[in-house]
Amino acid sequence: MMSARFLTAVLERAFNMRDGFGREIDYMRISVIDSCNLNCYYCNPCDNNEHCHALNILSVKKVLCIVRAATRLGITHFRLTGGEPLLHPQLDEMVSQIKKLPGVSSVSLTTNAVLLAQRTKRLKEAGIDSINVSLDTVDASEYECITQKPLLKEVEDGIDAAIECGIRVKINVVLTPQTDVVALTRYAAKKGTDIRFIEMMPVGEGHTNGVEPYEKVIGALSEVYGEPCCVNTENRKEINSEFNKYNEAQQTQIEQQAKESTQTYMGRKNPDNGPAEYYIFPGLGIRVGLIQAIHGKFCDSCNRIRVTADGRLMPCLGSSVTMELLPDSCDFSDDLTDDLEKDSVIAQALKAAIKAKPKCHNFSDEEVLQPESVMYNTNKNNESKNAVTYKKTTEIKTTEIKAAGADAARNMSRIGG
Repeated sequence: MMSARFLTAVLERAFNMRDGFGREIDYMRISVIDSCNLNCYYCNPCDNNEHCHALNILSVKKVLCIVRAATRLGITHFRLTGGEPLLHPQLDEMVSQIKKLPGVSSVSLTTNAVLLAQRTKRLKEAGIDSINVSLDTVDASEYECITQKPLLKEVEDGIDAAIECGIRVKINVVLTPQTDVVALTRYAAKKGTDIRFIEMMPVGEGHTNGVEPYEKVIGALSEVYGEPCCVNTENRKEINSEFNKYNEAQQTQIEQQAKESTQTYMGRKNPDNGPAEYYIFPGLGIRVGLIQAIHGKFCDSCNRIRVTADGRLMPCLGSSVTMELLPDSCDFSDDLTDDLEKDSVIAQALKAAIKAKPKCHNFSDEEVLQPESVMYNTNKNNESKNAVTYKKTTEIKTTEIKAAGADAARNMSRIGG
């Protein structure tokens, strides 16, 4: 006879979780470690040493508990990030174990690729589905200026190794006034990888180095390749077909719509697109994505929550709100086997975080509409804890940064990664 907890888990898996504004949440980003082997000026991690030691690191056991609980709520896509996730000593095992869990559709990785060449084969064997590589320049001297490390060759070797192994790769670029959009796009096209340009948040360096993405990216590429059209597909044959239709029919309506930065038309309905708006250009053969947290807010279609390396939940990167995910009642000293009671505690915290997700991220003094209140259980005695009470409130950016700490600027700079 099935236990009540087992039946609850089965029923939870049958329904996808929605937040307080009706958005379906099916994507989780997990920061498995908070240290990094680069020192990019817009991230400025606290540990700048060559062999940096993590201040916080999630064990494989904890990550598996989090993922199991998340799949109970209909979350099926997982991205492992950092810091630099390849610094995690058990990353390969983590990927392999996650892929074996029921309900997991995909496991992907965001990395700076410095260590990727030596880990690619093991990641492929573990079952990694895709890798996003953070790369802001293809000029060696500029790369060293940005990251404080002369490691561009290692990054390029990592990208080549992943492509040769058959892993799908995308390139993520944090957009600054100095970004050479054309050079980076040509590099991505040569490798056959999509490229996405990410608007820098108005945090830290973003206050002075932010640029309007559409004008800088689409404007620069239009001068070289001609006017773009939009595309909502991953299939190369379909992309080529779109090029043919575009060139043969000279569809002025498509041209006009491609110039308009609208959520509906730019492909956000494709789950793999995430917050990106994708464009294609005649003769280029890859997709060019824009992730615009300020000039093209994607909050209405946001489908994700995030877990920090210290085991806290961030319903939204553009908010100071974080919530406890791994309470003291959860003992992670045992093996990796399924523990419905432990998973249930984490699932309750996940529910609270999802329901607490604000309507939109906010980087000014504007009012933000948020759910009223969320209750969840944090211990074995089922004592209820008021996770957070939300109402229409004013969030001030300086206050947010102080509350969220140093990780805020680092995470927000790569909000779409």
